[in-house]
Amino acid sequence: MKRVVGAVVAAVSLTVLAPTAAAAQPAPAAQADAAKLAEAHAIIQIMYPPASRQQMMEKMLAGMMAPLHQNMPFLNGIKDPGLKALFKDFFDQMLDQQRLLMSRHMPAMMDAMAAAYSHMFSLAELKDIRRFAESPTGHAYFSRMPNILSDPAVQKVSTDMIADAQQSVKARAEDFKDKVAAYVKAHPEAADELKAMGQSNASSSK
Repeated sequence: MKRVVGAVVAAVSLTVLAPTAAAAQPAPAAQADAAKLAEAHAIIQIMYPPASRQQMMEKMLAGMMAPLHQNMPFLNGIKDPGLKALFKDFFDQMLDQQRLLMSRHMPAMMDAMAAAYSHMFSLAELKDIRRFAESPTGHAYFSRMPNILSDPAVQKVSTDMIADAQQSVKARAEDFKDKVAAYVKAHPEAADELKAMGQSNASSSK
């Protein structure tokens, strides 16, 4: 029963066209939104230049992944070279897959970020942000921003935080599995539902 419980825990406008030419003219509010969106897109282009956008995102990804690797001590204990190579190949493939996913979704993400900027800031604020982004200091800030996650000070805190999170999750997961197992023992009719959930999670992970 606990194997089934463990598997479950582990997985855990319509547009209406106006008939008149006057109605087809953009409203002042729409014009203002378009101006804000154009300004926001300009800011995103400066923050994440298309030519170096992929490289910047990969630096950020590497900075996020490094603390995760450091919190896998069992890898350091593997002595067999073939087994160690298998694990390394697995994690390398995961990283490659993340790169592909980032590349695939990046255009939509850039558009979404521009839309978010246009929602969050006024046109005057967006113009100020763009002026900063175009300044030497702004250029230096945005070009170096992906390196922040790889800074040793940030890496140290991230590694410690992930280690604490893993311990907390492990303790809570064991307690949760015990509670679910006790509930299923008292309510046998729930066992089939858990079993189905475990099989569904297993098949979707293939």
